[in-house]
Amino acid sequence: MGQPRPDSEPSPEARRLARKSRRQDNRRQQILRAAREVLLASGPESFTMEQVARAADASKAALYYYFQAKEEVVAALAIEALRREVEAVSGAVIAAERGIDGLAALIRARVEHYLADPDAFRILYTWAPTLGAAQRLVLAEILPLTAVVSQTLEAKLQRDRKAGLLHPDANPARLSQVAWLTSHGLLSYAMNQPDPERGAWRPLCDEACAALVRGARP
Repeated sequence: MGQPRPDSEPSPEARRLARKSRRQDNRRQQILRAAREVLLASGPESFTMEQVARAADASKAALYYYFQAKEEVVAALAIEALRREVEAVSGAVIAAERGIDGLAALIRARVEHYLADPDAFRILYTWAPTLGAAQRLVLAEILPLTAVVSQTLEAKLQRDRKAGLLHPDANPARLSQVAWLTSHGLLSYAMNQPDPERGAWRPLCDEACAALVRGARP
């Protein structure tokens, strides 16, 4: 009889399944990269599964193994964009020393993140909502992911309150929502400028951040 396999060593079947899972994940990502290029080139109205299959060099049967409809493809692209957004914004909020500083950090990080990749903003906030049922998939991800950032910011604002740094009438949850909405308005404005990097959004962003911080202080 052979030596017993250590508990920590995966079985041949487990290794086979892990390899299969990695291949499927890689193939799914290849399809999504091709789909993003097609979507940006054609827009959501002309976007079809046939175009994605050709761009990904895949059969329609292979494509439908991963996604049942074009709405699911766009939803997956939107969720990827959302996860990258949350990663960028949460990093800025966590790095902020105080909750009040986190309000401005959230606004700046979100605006700068999407101005570096405006196509991701369009996919998530403009195109995905136009595709009906796909929006349910996106909303299922938006609420818990953005809640992580909001809860971190709100906890810092509560600490500010205990330290006497927050206005007694200020509501941490509402301040967090105002920061999200302010960043969204600035993004909508900046993206309609001919050259966002040289446009008027920067002084507006500075003023918005300063006004929000002033209003939150005692």
